[in-house]
Amino acid sequence: MKRLLLFTLFSSLSLISFGGVRMQMDITDLKTNKVTKQEMLVDSTRLRVNVDNNTSVMFLTDGGRNRMVILDKQRNTYQEMDQQTINQLGQQMQGAMAQMQDAMKNMPPEQRAMMERMMKGKMPAAAPAAPAKTVYTSKGSGSANGFSCTKYDGMRGAEKVSEVCAAAAGDVKLNPNDYQVFEKMRDFVSALTSQMPMVGNQMNGFGDSGLQGFPVQTTSFSGGQATTRTDVKSLDQASFSDADFSVGSAKKTDLGMGGRGR
Repeated sequence: MKRLLLFTLFSSLSLISFGGVRMQMDITDLKTNKVTKQEMLVDSTRLRVNVDNNTSVMFLTDGGRNRMVILDKQRNTYQEMDQQTINQLGQQMQGAMAQMQDAMKNMPPEQRAMMERMMKGKMPAAAPAAPAKTVYTSKGSGSANGFSCTKYDGMRGAEKVSEVCAAAAGDVKLNPNDYQVFEKMRDFVSALTSQMPMVGNQMNGFGDSGLQGFPVQTTSFSGGQATTRTDVKSLDQASFSDADFSVGSAKKTDLGMGGRGR
């Protein structure tokens, strides 16, 4: 736990530091030029992104258990999703859709047609296909934020969704062990979208592969227009403890239950 007081020498052994990297990033809204600062902490088994002063998103793999954690520091609550949660949510969604379909069978034709129109795109009768992956094509060498990098265009079908400049791992001080957590997160997200394709649009592109190196600048596009740019401003080697990836005294709440704890 964060700020956990260590009363014995043995308890301190759980807080031995691990090597890792601390990144500082700027997220620019290209429509308003508003800049939001983010911090990323990463080592071989854990990743944490401090989105703002109130929110942190973590991906943890320690103990052989992969899970995504969203920490709301303002409310002092957190939500957690692991493989068991994914399976349960998928079963709940399938059960709810089956119940709705059974109920609609007994409706008059006009009422059933109205319900089908209301449900279209929100609660489909059959699970939609997983969203298309982003395909990256190299566009030659370049530089961004003081890093030499390879430029890529990211395409999803015929639509351009991103421009990326990716630096070699050695240039951004990441070693092969640091990349393990990114690979595990990619596998976790793939499992999530396969079990629950309806969340694919919310996580589209999260975990797409094909880039060689680490993105030091990423510009996202929507409808042919550049919308946001993410710049890695600094990368420093750092030593982290368990407290750096802790939820502290935050109370766990159920996903989608409006903050109801358990």
